Amino acid sequence: MAVIENLHNGDGSKVLFAFTFPYIKESHVKASIGGVATTAFTFNNATTLQFTEAPAAGSNNVRIYRETDNEDLASTFYAGSAIRAKDLNDNLTQNLYVTQEYTATAASATSTANTAKTTADSATTTANAADTKADTAITTANAADTIADTAKLATDRIVATTADGGSTWTLKGNNTNASTDPKGVGYAVTTSEAANTTAASANTTAGNANTTAATANSTANTANATANTASTNASNAVSTANSATTTANTASTNATTAISTANTASTNATNAVSTANTASTNASAAVATANAASAAVADAVIFTPKADKAALEGFAPSEDGYYEVTNTTNIVNGTWTYSSVTYTLANIPGTFQGAAYLGMKLSYTHSNKTFTYMSYNASDPENRYIANTRPFITGTPGKTFVVKVAAKNAFHRYNGTGASDGFTIDGEQAPFLTFTPGVTYQFDQADSSNSGHPLVFYEESDKTTQYTTNITSNGTPGSAGAYTRIVTTDSIPTILHYQCSNHAYMGNAVQCNTAFDRTALAIIDGGNFDSSSSTASMTNSYDGGNFDS
Repeated sequence: MAVIENLHNGDGSKVLFAFTFPYIKESHVKASIGGVATTAFTFNNATTLQFTEAPAAGSNNVRIYRETDNEDLASTFYAGSAIRAKDLNDNLTQNLYVTQEYTATAASATSTANTAKTTADSATTTANAADTKADTAITTANAADTIADTAKLATDRIVATTADGGSTWTLKGNNTNASTDPKGVGYAVTTSEAANTTAASANTTAGNANTTAATANSTANTANATANTASTNASNAVSTANSATTTANTASTNATTAISTANTASTNATNAVSTANTASTNASAAVATANAASAAVADAVIFTPKADKAALEGFAPSEDGYYEVTNTTNIVNGTWTYSSVTYTLANIPGTFQGAAYLGMKLSYTHSNKTFTYMSYNASDPENRYIANTRPFITGTPGKTFVVKVAAKNAFHRYNGTGASDGFTIDGEQAPFLTFTPGVTYQFDQADSSNSGHPLVFYEESDKTTQYTTNITSNGTPGSAGAYTRIVTTDSIPTILHYQCSNHAYMGNAVQCNTAFDRTALAIIDGGNFDSSSSTASMTNSYDGGNFDS
């Protein structure tokens, strides 16, 4: 890549900095320090700048670069003025430098776009990881909530429940059902109350009957022991319930912490997505900048000149490129083969008519060997305008017309009528011809496109009456040596029509410049002017009474 800038390290004392790139004008040489453009410098010599103040110390913080004027040409040429080689070279050099600078800008924009895309991809990865961690935290919180629910259910089953916020309680654990209502506080309270009843009954029995005191005392002791056991069981049940409550509280705390962690992870994930979106926006802007720079470079391409159709079809391009044909005579869409390689020319508008003073710009794609039409221009400024009329050719004495067959276009008189193909004469779409009496004209049909299209003369465009006087044909149309020859005389019809004997309306008319017009005679007299049945007499005043004078 061409050098268009130089970078230097400032040291706080150095003021002279050299550069290596060429330039047209000193005003095209620019400088910046620490990314900020500055004009505080002068030229010490042709390749060295001297700054007013020494740039501060830094790495590559001094940039000297070229910015060639891309709005006005270095030289402007006017009609009739002399063209100097220096002016031409200055214009071409200016175009080259602008192209190099746009190319460097496009490369920089592409690099920036790639960096932005990498940053966006990294942000997306971070966001995905945060989302995964958030999902894990939610799963952990759900598990803790399940454990808390289980602990609360266990507590409710063996202690007590409340439906009014603690004002009243219903004891649980009465052992009514081993699977749904196991032994708990209710069972312990019931058993304790039963023991007290038994003790009271024993005391009454002891008071009433001393003789059974020992037995009653023993029974009381037994009851007391049972009560103690029941109390111990109740204490154990309460301890178990307290432990369960503690476990439930811990689970609730853990669940709260897990929810907080999940919320933080969600916030971080949202921020990561926002960062990724910003990076994506920046990347899109960088791509747009790169595309604009690429378009600017495309506008500045250099076209390789080709003189005419033969020059275009007589070389073998080796890579993609741009070409300008100066003389577009006979240039149409189609294919040709050169050095065993087939090339294609495409996208020329159907209304385009090539000419010696019309140029054409083409782009070439080497992968499919195709030249593609881009635009046309007037290569001769004195003939830059071409009339949008049908072709007209005056036949010079002894002239040979080159006949070919091609698809009709807007310049063909009968485009849209009859056959889809038509004759071309000397490269023009079915031109109107002019003959001079007493001259021989020849129509060359050797080109292969004439196969199956014999050229014949008729007195009408619809081929009602064929004209054969002084006309000879040779060979088969489409083969070497094939032609049709006509010798004009003073008695030839004023208007003839050259058409294909096999297909309708492929040709046009011929003005023969004679006074004989068979069609006009028939119209004046209804066809009887030269017969005994004529309805017109010499005394009729068709011409003011001088019909016979």
